[in-house]
Amino acid sequence: MIVFGLRDAVWGQPVIFYLTLCLEAGAGFLLTCCLRLVYRRIGQVTWLTRATVVFVGSGIAALVWQPIKNYSQIEHLSEFEELYYFGVSAYFVGVLSYSYAVFLGWSGLYFSLKVYLRLGEERRSRMLAEALAVDAQLKMLRYQINPHFLFNTLNAINSLLLVEETARARAMVQRLSEFLRYSLEGNAAAKVTLEEELTSVRAYLEIESVRFEDKLRIRFSIEIGLSACLVPSLILQPLVENAVKHGITQTDKPGTVLVSASRAENDLMLIVSDTGPGFAVDGRDASESGLGWKNTQQRLALHYGDQFVLSRRVRQGGGAEVMIKIPDVV
Repeated sequence: MIVFGLRDAVWGQPVIFYLTLCLEAGAGFLLTCCLRLVYRRIGQVTWLTRATVVFVGSGIAALVWQPIKNYSQIEHLSEFEELYYFGVSAYFVGVLSYSYAVFLGWSGLYFSLKVYLRLGEERRSRMLAEALAVDAQLKMLRYQINPHFLFNTLNAINSLLLVEETARARAMVQRLSEFLRYSLEGNAAAKVTLEEELTSVRAYLEIESVRFEDKLRIRFSIEIGLSACLVPSLILQPLVENAVKHGITQTDKPGTVLVSASRAENDLMLIVSDTGPGFAVDGRDASESGLGWKNTQQRLALHYGDQFVLSRRVRQGGGAEVMIKIPDVV
């Protein structure tokens, strides 16, 4: 209607032409509404049945629309002689060459949009299901505190009290309280500041350092200005636990766990490394297929799509290193 209206405006046609264009467009709109009702009623049928309905329905709509569309030509352009000369064939030529093609095109667009919307809905449903699964895994990670860690921590506190090192015992209880509060409270799917995440990691490592005494050394290397960056809650905890479990406890020598944070252009880079025996010879170990590693991958994908990097490598100088690179969000 708009295109032909602009044409008539250039040609200087009278106002009645615009009214007939409105009639043509209105009739076409009503006919497509009827087609939409028919298409919605056929439901889940075979493609052959659907194609038959589309071809037949579009043909009927074109047969109805063609005389309405040609009204202005016949009535106002006085093309009675042409209509008389060409006869009924002119009517059907117009139906096949124009009206039928318009309704077939509309039908194709209708079903294309339906498929697109259905795929979008399925994609949203799949993402919601994945989000719920990851949320459930994170809650499980929160509530399934390693009983050996808790037992060993309480045993270490008891040992400190027996030798009357009350100051260290109080400090260890405080760290345990901070770690449990952070681990068990809060929204499982929320993001926290890097400072909050590192506070929990530091509390965990300080508890472990009391257990291992001089065998475990802790180092933090945090670039200035990153404390307000947002990261997924407990994103570093599985990596730090793996560093202690697979790095420090697997050797008789003293070891170091290093947690670092820095900027890499517009990304935040988090690295957890240890000076233990490193990964297996083939570059993999059992932790790669474990819950912690998979949970970290899925949670990063949930929060950042494909805009993240999670990688592992042998640390220069020996040991293991895990790196997370995510968008720098404040």
